[in-house]
Amino acid sequence: MYQIQLQYNTMAYIIHEGKNGMNTKTRNKASNYAFTVVDTIINNIGARPSCSDDSHVTARVFHKLYKAYCDTSQLQSFITHPAAFLGFLTLVPWIYITSLIFLLLHYYGIAALGFTVANIIASHQFIFYKGTFDFLYKPKKGYNAIGIINPKKEVRQQIIISGHHDSAYEFRYMRTTPRLYRIRVASIILSMVLSLVIGWLIVVNAYWFQSHTAYIVFMVIIVLLGIANMQMLFFKSKNATPGAGDNLIASAITAVMAKIFSNYRPDYTRLIFVSFDGEESGLKGSKAFAKAYRECISSMPTYHFNMDSLYKPELIKFLTSDVNGFVKLSNEFAKQCVTIAHSKGHTATLFAMYPGTGATDAAPLAQAGAIATTLIALPTEVEKQDSVYHTMNDTTEHIEPEVVQATIDILYSVIEFLDKEIKGCPQILIKHQ
Repeated sequence: MYQIQLQYNTMAYIIHEGKNGMNTKTRNKASNYAFTVVDTIINNIGARPSCSDDSHVTARVFHKLYKAYCDTSQLQSFITHPAAFLGFLTLVPWIYITSLIFLLLHYYGIAALGFTVANIIASHQFIFYKGTFDFLYKPKKGYNAIGIINPKKEVRQQIIISGHHDSAYEFRYMRTTPRLYRIRVASIILSMVLSLVIGWLIVVNAYWFQSHTAYIVFMVIIVLLGIANMQMLFFKSKNATPGAGDNLIASAITAVMAKIFSNYRPDYTRLIFVSFDGEESGLKGSKAFAKAYRECISSMPTYHFNMDSLYKPELIKFLTSDVNGFVKLSNEFAKQCVTIAHSKGHTATLFAMYPGTGATDAAPLAQAGAIATTLIALPTEVEKQDSVYHTMNDTTEHIEPEVVQATIDILYSVIEFLDKEIKGCPQILIKHQ
């Protein structure tokens, strides 16, 4: 069993309230403590694939931290199928090859059906995060760590502050050809869509037009698309990353904020701190949380301030959409967070997810009714910017301390702003869009 020692008393400092919010000394100490938590976990536990034993131990670490700082805390268990999320990277190419063989044997309908099934699997698992085919894979247990701090007065609203403690498997192309990463992803998506279209065009041609020239052209295109499709077989490594920036530092910040607000409670805002498991396997932890807490979320105005992939302060963005652009987050809340960031002297912009960019834990809670956004601070144009995201270099040395300090400062100010806005008034000024 791992022996992890975290000195809680190193966080025993005073929060200074006022128009300038948290002072620099406090912010720096809070940031240093977050780095201490991350380095302690990585050095003692290491990589933490979704729902693995190492991820379980990490959840217990955060539960222990929340228990020390919060009014109540718990470990929420859930059952999921973590291998299913990226399992399509192996399954889909073999379906493609099988369909291609059926085309060569002139079983056009079966081949077109194969391309259709491959598209359904890939889109449901990775584009829409539906998990429709999870049942094909082995179930495992995951754990979310949760801590709650109640306000000094009556509860009129609540804010969920979250990160995730599981770490990703290495994406080989982020390591080997980072400048071409988006092109590779785009070519894979294109191969899926066009293979579906051309597969059925071959069926139409075979039964209606019977053009040999068209058949040859279509077959050449299908084979060329297959080369792009085969990239999926080599996309994911068997190695799990240290996951410092994605996303252990965010979970550490939740523990930091729990300590801060154990000494300085809001007046009317309940604070719910969560470190999710299973984010890297299709947002499974946040989905389980959203399902279990749906009634709580809908019972009052509920904000969700999620954090993911923190590396550089000049890259801070607030998401207005999620799950490859198919789930809408709160545009107004994201704008308000940007405004608050600017007022504190930090760079921040809005960002909308698009196909191929993935998803964050804000999505399931937004779908459950929370007013949600995610703060990210990583390169979104990887062909132009260096990135350690989803690589074995995702360690604390590549997280700039300023981004952690800025995130703590922004989050503290957002909580303070929301609590002051509702003071003496049961109506929220920011409405979910």
